[in-house]
Amino acid sequence: MARVLIPFSTLDDGVRAVRRLLEEPRDSRLDVELLAIVDPLTSGKVAVFVSRAQAEAQSCAAATRWIAQLQQLLSAAGVRNQARVAVGPVRETLRSAGARADFDRVLLGTRTRGLLGRVRRQLVAHRMHRPLVSVS
Repeated sequence: MARVLIPFSTLDDGVRAVRRLLEEPRDSRLDVELLAIVDPLTSGKVAVFVSRAQAEAQSCAAATRWIAQLQQLLSAAGVRNQARVAVGPVRETLRSAGARADFDRVLLGTRTRGLLGRVRRQLVAHRMHRPLVSVS
C-alpha cells in the first residue's frame, strides 16, 4: 500500500482524494502520484472557437494549477509525491494507467450517485486491476 495513484479530472475530485488519503494512518513508505487528466474542449465537442493547440495549452495550464495545490497539501503532510498531466479521454488514460505495475492502489475522489455511478466505479476498478478506493 505504499504507492498510490490519484487520477482526477477536476480540482474538487483531486482535493477529495488527497484529503481522504491524509486522513488514513500514515505509512512512512507512502508515495503518491497525482495524475491530472484533461480532455480539451475543441470545436465539434462544444461551440468553442479556439484551436486544438490553444485548448490543450489552456487545459494543461489549469491542470498544472490543480497539481500545485494538491502537492502543497501533500508536502505539508510530509508525503512524497510526483505529478503529471495526461491529455486525452479519461477512459483511455485510465486504461493505460491500469496497465502500469508501479503502484499498489488507486484512490478516486469522484462523487458518484445512484446505480450508474456505482457501475462506473466498478468498471474503473476492473480496468485498473488494482484495489480501488473511491471517495463520495
